[in-house]
Amino acid sequence: MRIYIDDSGETMHINDILNFYEDVKDNLKSQSTSSVRTKIMISLNEGPKKSRDLKELTGMQSSTILHGINELEKQDLVLREGDTFFLSEIGKIMTLKSIDMIRTSVSLKKFQKLLINHEIDDIPSELLMNIGDLSNSTLIESDNIDVFKVHGTHMSIILNSKKIRGVSPIFYPDYPETFKNIIEKDINVELILTNGVFKKTLGSLDSQSLEKFKKLVLEKKLKIWVKDDIKVALTVTDTFMTMGFFSVNGMYDTARNLVSNHSDALAWGNKLFEYYRQQANKFEL
Repeated sequence: MRIYIDDSGETMHINDILNFYEDVKDNLKSQSTSSVRTKIMISLNEGPKKSRDLKELTGMQSSTILHGINELEKQDLVLREGDTFFLSEIGKIMTLKSIDMIRTSVSLKKFQKLLINHEIDDIPSELLMNIGDLSNSTLIESDNIDVFKVHGTHMSIILNSKKIRGVSPIFYPDYPETFKNIIEKDINVELILTNGVFKKTLGSLDSQSLEKFKKLVLEKKLKIWVKDDIKVALTVTDTFMTMGFFSVNGMYDTARNLVSNHSDALAWGNKLFEYYRQQANKFEL
């Protein structure tokens, strides 16, 4: 049976959640089925507005706006002072949750191809809860004309970065040489590799490259952690975040990658990197 932890640390069974839903389902329906009320609350999220401001922001008629505000006032979600309207404390919380739900829905719609029939169990639940942070991302897909589009986009991002953090459960032959050239430009690189990728990388180096590799590790320009198994490929740079997944059949999906340069996505990606880093073993010479 699935359980949840509430703020007091007590366990909460799924039956409790279902009972809670029965208590608030009318409120949820009221807020989710009215686009007018939703748009009004979102418009008021940044501060008090007059009716003319709401008309300009939403594109709705004044009569429609006033009717929606009347309904929101009955629920104590919106308050008014003369012709100025603002969110109540409860309204503010509800609006923030609505915005999060909208951003989550956008992410799920955008990345349906990347998520359905793909492994997401390696992403912690707290980050899945904040997947709306990826709503400003783009799905890059390879096709029959440009079969290396995803890999080419990824390499372009890496080559034009000043800081790189990567999680790699996959190996491309050009990776070792690429990262060696990047590090020689005095760019710090942090990598979390699976055991297989780490061994494959070391095995691809000749004796001269291996000595350079050791030197970079000793100078702490290259930091490596090793983790047993990872089902997400992630790169976070100073300006971009990219991410790919394994299909449920166990094969990495080389044809699709999520890419974003939005600050929310970069922060999300860095949190995921830290999550894996805490579970990995630091490589030391």
